[in-house]
Amino acid sequence: MEARVTFPERISLGSLYLADRLFPHQRKWIGEAVGSFSSMIPDNKLIGLALSGHIPDETLEESAGDLDFFTSLDLSTAHYSERILKVACGMSKLEELRFDFAPFTDSHALKLHGMERLSTIWLLHTSITNKGLKHLAALPSLSALVLKKTEITDGGLIHLKEMKSLSTLLLPSGISDQGLDELKEMTQLHHLDLSSCAVTDSGMRYVAALNGLRTLYLTDTRITDAAMPDLARLANLEALYLVGTGVTDKGINLLDSMKSLTFLDARDTACTEIGLARLKSSLPACDIVGL
Repeated sequence: MEARVTFPERISLGSLYLADRLFPHQRKWIGEAVGSFSSMIPDNKLIGLALSGHIPDETLEESAGDLDFFTSLDLSTAHYSERILKVACGMSKLEELRFDFAPFTDSHALKLHGMERLSTIWLLHTSITNKGLKHLAALPSLSALVLKKTEITDGGLIHLKEMKSLSTLLLPSGISDQGLDELKEMTQLHHLDLSSCAVTDSGMRYVAALNGLRTLYLTDTRITDAAMPDLARLANLEALYLVGTGVTDKGINLLDSMKSLTFLDARDTACTEIGLARLKSSLPACDIVGL
């Protein structure tokens, strides 16, 4: 696809980038949103704008008609306002929207309801609560949701069940085993990040029910050897992060039946080189970090 657009001549709206369509949407910066712009956009890429923090709301509103070709928008760099949000909601082709560190609230989540193509939302360090999460459940294409450093609690995870397309989920530290119980039927999840969450060995029985998981982050949680039999039930798991957990050689070798595992990060655990080498002999195709 060829993109042609004319931005304001004297002031840049922000930085332009190409991003992978697949989460986490790795980016390559390609220039500034100023003057005439023309570029071929590969089918496997998103074309995005990281909005400048120096753009007056009225300038952005005047340019709104020229922004509809963007498929990704980063507002984490903007001087965020409801007027900016209104412009974003009018960009009908958006697939990825970043609100990280913005004063994004539950009422703002409600305003996203008409964005039918939106598949990824980043809400790192925002003020969204369980109420706002309920509003997001109405988005039909939502497949990736980043909720790290938010006010979401266990009680809000019931709303995730309505997100039938959700395959990637990054949860905040307030989530405990009780919240994991709400996830156990979401077998469409492929990537789950529970890093720094208040989860324990008991909660891993709910995670074990997620037989579609490909990637699981348990970094800096209270997981111990007792959780390993449950994790070993994840027959399709390809990558497992156990950094900073209480796992030892005894537990780590209970994973020796996980033939689909191709990556294991066991740094900062009680596992020894001997224990990890023993696991490596059972899983020769697995790249083990910590050896």
